[in-house]
Amino acid sequence: MPDQSRNPILFILFRIFLNSRFYYPVYALMFLDFGLSQEQFAYLNVVWAITIVLLEVPSGALADQFGRRKLVIFAAILMIIEMTVMLLMPPVDRELYGDNTAALAGAVGSLFAVFLVNRIISGAAEAAASGADEAIAYDSLPEQDRETLWAGLTKKLMIWQSMAFVVVTLIGAAVYDPDFVNMVLGWIGVERQFTQIETLKFPIALTLGMAIVALFIALRMVEPDNFQPPEGETVWHAVRESFARTFQAGGWILHTPAALMLLLVGLSFDSIIRLYYTVGSIWLEVIGFEPAQFGIISVVGSLTGIFAAVIGEKLINHRSPNFNFRLITVLTLVGIASLAFPIQFWSVMFLPTLWIAMRLLHFFLSNYLNRVTSPENRATVLSFRGLSMNLSYGILTWLYGLQTAWLLRGKDLPRTKEIEHEVFTDATKWWWVFFAAVLIVLFLFRAIKVRKNWNRLLD
Repeated sequence: MPDQSRNPILFILFRIFLNSRFYYPVYALMFLDFGLSQEQFAYLNVVWAITIVLLEVPSGALADQFGRRKLVIFAAILMIIEMTVMLLMPPVDRELYGDNTAALAGAVGSLFAVFLVNRIISGAAEAAASGADEAIAYDSLPEQDRETLWAGLTKKLMIWQSMAFVVVTLIGAAVYDPDFVNMVLGWIGVERQFTQIETLKFPIALTLGMAIVALFIALRMVEPDNFQPPEGETVWHAVRESFARTFQAGGWILHTPAALMLLLVGLSFDSIIRLYYTVGSIWLEVIGFEPAQFGIISVVGSLTGIFAAVIGEKLINHRSPNFNFRLITVLTLVGIASLAFPIQFWSVMFLPTLWIAMRLLHFFLSNYLNRVTSPENRATVLSFRGLSMNLSYGILTWLYGLQTAWLLRGKDLPRTKEIEHEVFTDATKWWWVFFAAVLIVLFLFRAIKVRKNWNRLLD
């Protein structure tokens, strides 16, 4: 009989190798350097989010039907395909096309089409792995001590992932920067000089290696002894039941004021902060930082997350819900407003407010939503939360794409990096106005419809 005792440690390793991607510190910048516009990049993220929304529910049903291990292996294979496609994709150098806008449009259109397929594959991988690896690890723990052991395992996962993220972001940002790469090569006596077109694929190649390791780890997992696929149930029936449970959870949320307000706050705050996370590398370039420095800034963000986890527990235990939600409101508003002032060191000083707000937001949502949700509905409600947040992020990213397309009208062709930076700066100046309007709507909804403050809602 296969040994399931290795599954928990394999789960931690799988999460690290699947999620620690070397290109994260230069994520948006990498897509633009491939030759895409900000508008196209935004729409690709919309497709990615919608793919996860559409596949999240059926992937859970398929895992229960055919086995979680198969879904985990499938996710790793999809990641390998995703990275291979990006690695083989030739970038479009806009300067080579000059005034030939027709040829440039054709090349960029083909690039966008390939990236579109790539984002669908990436979203499918996220949906396939979501929950399946966690279920294998949880069910592999001894039943009598499962809750205690699981708390310890998730703590180890957070620590190890933070350490891995520090290493990956430093290396990924460094190898992306041709000046840094050429400087290091010069130190060791290598005369070869790399350009940005070449180095932009270095983090992708390293991430492909992580994906291959993730596949080997997934193959070593085994299904726990207590896993029994439902008998006499077809795949389509399982999928329909999963969708039905999810929509039932949505109906329960609509009729439960505390859960509804938590969900509305969650998707409103998460989407705007995650939009900054998505385009953060463009912002750092706009305000004058080099790609090699992005990794150092990302490391500070990771350490800020650890700080947020420490104070989050104290805030939950010693401060009221009113205070906690006012705190993340102020932090988020200050961080978003700082993006309207593209001054290098001034702007970076306020970025920790967004990092802390994001961590505290999800920490509060996890604790408060579990507090108001019954055990029999908990898993489905949390699944619905993930679906709604991804959908909200997709909608906001789509609006960002429309915004950049509108701002690009009347600009000179071809689209130079200077024009892209100008458009990005003009776009972010309005983000705080949008977020302030969202806050006003949330306040009026709670005051008129719910008629309770956070303390009374969560009592």
